[in-house]
Formats: sequence, C-alpha cells, structure tokens
Amino acid sequence: MVKRLFKLVLVSAVLGSLFSCSISPDPMRTLDSSTSSYERAIRWGEFTRAKSFHKNEPTLSDLERRRLKLYRVTGYSVLQNNTPDLHNSHLLVEIKYIKNDRQVIKTFTVKQHWKRDKEGKVWYLNSPFPKFR
Repeated sequence: MVKRLFKLVLVSAVLGSLFSCSISPDPMRTLDSSTSSYERAIRWGEFTRAKSFHKNEPTLSDLERRRLKLYRVTGYSVLQNNTPDLHNSHLLVEIKYIKNDRQVIKTFTVKQHWKRDKEGKVWYLNSPFPKFR
C-alpha cells in the first residue's frame, strides 16, 4: 500500500512538473516573436503598432502620426544581438529610410533594450522610439 501511494505521488509530481512547463511560454521564443513583430511594424510603416511596443511611450500624437507618414523605411537590420538573459536583451539595429519628398536614403542606428514584464509573458522596448529626421 505504501509503495503504491509513493508511486502515485511520484507520477503525479512528474506529470505536474511536465504540464506546468508546457504552459509557461519560452522566454526566448516570445522575445523572437516580439522583435519580429516590431521589425515588421517599422518596416511596413505601421508606426502606431510599433509604438505600442514601447512601454514608456505607448501612443502617437496626431502630429507625430502625420509627420511619420512622410517617411518610408527601406531597410531594417539587426547589427548586433547580445546573448539575452531571461529578462533583458540588447540589440543594435540599423534602419534605412527615405523621406518621400527627397528620395535620399538615410541611415541611423538604434540601441534597443528589450525587457520582459514582471509576469514574464510580454517583452517590451524600454528605449525611445526611433527618430526619423
């Protein structure tokens, strides 16, 4: 009887730990998903959506939204990606863009600090929104 109870407790503990691991999202997979979504938003000029990734500056004003319509991103490349821990990641990104009325390609680099929220489910940018000039 004791052996049977021990086996039942052991199997329950093993299954419980396996089940709990499958529920919690993998931090690196969610980071990759967040950085890819952000890249697509910037690349396709969805600046309102891109701004939602920035925790400290979550919305665009009407003036910013009208000004950003003057720019078109032509390239977005990750130049440097550190090995992130479970709560922080730093990227160096190069953004190429043109202003619609000038048609001259401009380039700038941005240091991105990605940070994971306290619940560990969402990655957000803890760095300023890119400056298009």
